[in-house]
Amino acid sequence: MRALGIAVKVSKFRSTVRLVLIEGAKGADETTASVVEQLSVAGDETDWATHVGNVAQAVRGHAKSMNADTIVVRRADQAPQGRNSDGPKIRLMIEGGIVAACLDVTHDVRITSGQECGKTRDTTKVDLDGRAEAWLGRTHGEAAAAALSGLV
Repeated sequence: MRALGIAVKVSKFRSTVRLVLIEGAKGADETTASVVEQLSVAGDETDWATHVGNVAQAVRGHAKSMNADTIVVRRADQAPQGRNSDGPKIRLMIEGGIVAACLDVTHDVRITSGQECGKTRDTTKVDLDGRAEAWLGRTHGEAAAAALSGLV
């Protein structure tokens, strides 16, 4: 089984989308799954529609070539205090564009928070993220955790 995990980071109108494709049996974890591919997609256009469209198009192309059985898009966690800044808004739009693009590739697309990824693996977000970061490094940790939750 192949699971593609996707995580988005946004800082000052620059977005970075991390993709991690892993392969393993159903229920496999970081000790038994293997990493097939990991990469990043960046966007920095100031026009939001162009930014979201370009990132979604790039992710669609990569997802299609990776031939994943399931895709898990890790959505933003709920902030303890609401913010009205543009960063979280554009992240949500990018995540929506990615979901739409991935649905063009496979019908098995999941949208999960970090906490939900942990629950899927019968652990916590902190534990799963820590294991994923130890496995692939901090840069791709959230995407790797999402991918691991896709093997369940």
